[in-house]
Amino acid sequence: MLTNKALLTDKKTFTKMVSLPNISLAAEEADRFIDYIVDTSVLKNSARIVRMNKETKNIRALGLGDSRFLYPGSTFSASNYLTELSENNITLTSKKLRGAVRIHDDDLEDNIEGNAFADHIMRMVAGQIANELEEIFWIGDTQSVGGFAATDARSLFDGWRYMITNAGSGEDYENDVSGSPTVLDGTSDFTNAGGIAARGSSAPYDWEFKYSLMLKSLDPKYKKGGLANLRFYQSDRVSQDYVDALAARATILGDNAIINGEQMKFGRVPIVDVPTMPTAMTAGGVYTGGAYADCLLTPKDNLIIGIQRDVKIEASREAADESTYFFYTMRMDNAIENVNACVLTEKLTTA
Repeated sequence: MLTNKALLTDKKTFTKMVSLPNISLAAEEADRFIDYIVDTSVLKNSARIVRMNKETKNIRALGLGDSRFLYPGSTFSASNYLTELSENNITLTSKKLRGAVRIHDDDLEDNIEGNAFADHIMRMVAGQIANELEEIFWIGDTQSVGGFAATDARSLFDGWRYMITNAGSGEDYENDVSGSPTVLDGTSDFTNAGGIAARGSSAPYDWEFKYSLMLKSLDPKYKKGGLANLRFYQSDRVSQDYVDALAARATILGDNAIINGEQMKFGRVPIVDVPTMPTAMTAGGVYTGGAYADCLLTPKDNLIIGIQRDVKIEASREAADESTYFFYTMRMDNAIENVNACVLTEKLTTA
């Protein structure tokens, strides 16, 4: 059986792709291609990947609502029966994305990698797709908040950030089962405004790590599986500010933050760097033009990416250009299973 990355590394598979004008990948090949994209990005540890066999897929989240379940046996009666389940339906509706890359004959013939050059290009494309998807699924919006043009893929999806900031009572992404997320303002909800780690401006000049209030703001029921099941997601620049703050304290912990190659944590919660998360946002959530960044706390796998298995990689030979064009077509969508399990701190500054 072929390995996870066989689609891009197996010579026979690649030969089949370049020799036919139109190819729709079989389900198994599509899964391998999807896995390859996920493996080359932060998405692997950031989101739950849902395979979609058709254009729409429903994910139903059931809950017991706010009613209590257990009662004293001596007073238990029919009025205590739990007769209805709270229900929140999440519908993934795939949207089409396309891209193309041109490979020149001379590059294939002259490149030092020889026949492996085409495989190398395919790997590069998979990495680019992964990076763009991360950005699209975080900052995208269909309501022109970020001012993305209709020709920009970020205008086709409501990203996770938009879902969280528009999930209050009565808003589009409110969760009817569990409730709304917690959104904290880095400029006003903390003792020391500013970065993820900020020091007081007056004696005793204490450090404040904003991770602490974020953890306190998350409902305890989401911590029952252990804090190691939670994740802080943030730009690598925010992470660097955290490292610099630890180093400034001149402690063993600060030294380890600089020289230790292990994954960073705050307490027992891992910190995941997402380089595509912006650090130049405005106070209103516009992608650029400001100086703010975000940090998200949520359980692992709470973020969802649905990818329809109808993945196509089509090759078109253009003799006049002495080139082969590879056209990529993918269909996907994104969602959050439980926005109530999200704590977002916005308006963080970075050094």
